[in-house]
Amino acid sequence: KPIILKWGKQSLSLTIHRGMPGSDLKHQIYALTNVPPTRQKILCPKLWKGALKDTDVIATDVDSIPNNTKITLIGTADKLIEKSMDERPRFVEDMTDEEIWKLKQYSRGVNDDTDGPIIDIIALQKEHGMERDDGKMEMYEYNRLVTGLPQHQIEDMLLQRMQKEGGEKDPSTNSVRDTNTTELKGELAMTMGLQLRRAYVNSIAVLDNGTLISGLDDGHVQFWRRGEMVKDARHTGGCVDEVTIFPSSGGSAGSGGRPAFATAGDGSICLWTQEGNHIASLPCFPGTTLASMTVGSITSEEEGDRVYLAACFRITRQTDPNQFRLPPQNESERRRREAAEMQEQMIQNQLLDVTRQVKVWMYDASESNNGRVAFREELVLPNATNAVERTPSTTKVANLAGDLVCGDEAGLQIFDATRNRRFQRKMALQFQYLCDIDCMEPLHGNYLAVSVSRKSTEEISVPSSAVRLQMPTSRGVYIVDTSRATVRAVLDGHRDRVTCIRPLPDGRLLTAGGKFDATVQLWNSETLTKVTKRDEDDEIKILSESKQMKKPGYVFDLIVLPDSNGGA
Repeated sequence: KPIILKWGKQSLSLTIHRGMPGSDLKHQIYALTNVPPTRQKILCPKLWKGALKDTDVIATDVDSIPNNTKITLIGTADKLIEKSMDERPRFVEDMTDEEIWKLKQYSRGVNDDTDGPIIDIIALQKEHGMERDDGKMEMYEYNRLVTGLPQHQIEDMLLQRMQKEGGEKDPSTNSVRDTNTTELKGELAMTMGLQLRRAYVNSIAVLDNGTLISGLDDGHVQFWRRGEMVKDARHTGGCVDEVTIFPSSGGSAGSGGRPAFATAGDGSICLWTQEGNHIASLPCFPGTTLASMTVGSITSEEEGDRVYLAACFRITRQTDPNQFRLPPQNESERRRREAAEMQEQMIQNQLLDVTRQVKVWMYDASESNNGRVAFREELVLPNATNAVERTPSTTKVANLAGDLVCGDEAGLQIFDATRNRRFQRKMALQFQYLCDIDCMEPLHGNYLAVSVSRKSTEEISVPSSAVRLQMPTSRGVYIVDTSRATVRAVLDGHRDRVTCIRPLPDGRLLTAGGKFDATVQLWNSETLTKVTKRDEDDEIKILSESKQMKKPGYVFDLIVLPDSNGGA
């Protein structure tokens, strides 16, 4: 039976037979049009429904089909050009996570031999090619303990900050070298830990390998890497007040059984490796716990660098106010009471002596082996620098360019190590008034940032062995030039005492106020540099212009998260 095939603007004649399958008709059409059967779509509502299939039978009764019945062909006669797998286009759905990540890096101008991202903050960002582009658009839960911005958003924010400030690319490392200071946004990127947990995070620190360490007041020591907690250890005591990192000496700190960091609190100091293995404990004197600790290194031509840990203590022993409430009734009770009072007084005097001294543990690598850590102990005894009869208790210690700085209510005393590794007093700086030292932090060179709060309005006399430090304000962060024994500036931007100071790598300074202030202030590096480089020694510059950060408010500690790519 003759029929007409409509194909675009062409009309072709075909012949069909009774019981003809659809596959035969397609081959007949292919001979006329060069349209492959797999690409043919043949329509004829009068003879079959939808597109013709290979198994369909066109008609059992050919006589019933009207003459010149039209069927429609949809398809192209162009042949496919076969290409190799390398020449074919790649779709995102067919790529691995690592290939997608590399493609993004190439689009930002990174060379083909780049193995990792431009910016890699180990505590915050996922590993190379792992969950970088998670498709999220706002804060979400990474896991039970971590909530944060999407990884691609964190990465984009860091790169935008660097590019906005005109970062310069270092061809040797394939990374961007920051030639102009980047601006902190003060926006929340990630929270780690349970917000409804009863324990507070008292102190944080970062190891050389980028792991973030947090010490809680319930004794837990948590390790954070790549946006998740990798380990949860326990401090010997029931509370962690401070976490301090050991400096690397001739290699990575914490390798080969060497201590990488120390935790202190509840009457003990624990030493740990980078992997979180507890290797030693340094006990405090009974009835006391750590008030402040610092680590440093002493350089010697004969022995090289020697690492030390210094700590001062505060009294925790509770006395019973009703211990001697009842009067003695006879001579025997009177003697027992005198003996008990004398013993209690001896204990209190002994505890006060402990708070006035600083204990130093010198790490001895030659004697440390087979999991054993050897320390040589030394006591540093600050002397009274004022007219007060007693030596005040040491409340803060800090390491300033290898020197040991001890702070008390009367002032600062600086000790340096002699050839036999013994600390001797180098300088004594006395405050104009009795003060509380809330925190101390070394700055560049011989500059020291000290947060003080005045305790009295009466000036104290200065002996000939000390140098007076003027105090124009009742509280603030004093920038002390220890080489000239003078105060160069006072940062007066908080309504409450400053509880935390953190220098930034670009020369700026972060200060955090107490709970009645609850702000974090950012101080400009140019202003601080101008103040510290002034020639005149008598004028103290009082600075109050700072930038208040939007987050996080009232904090216990601040730390800088480094980039594992050193040039970034």
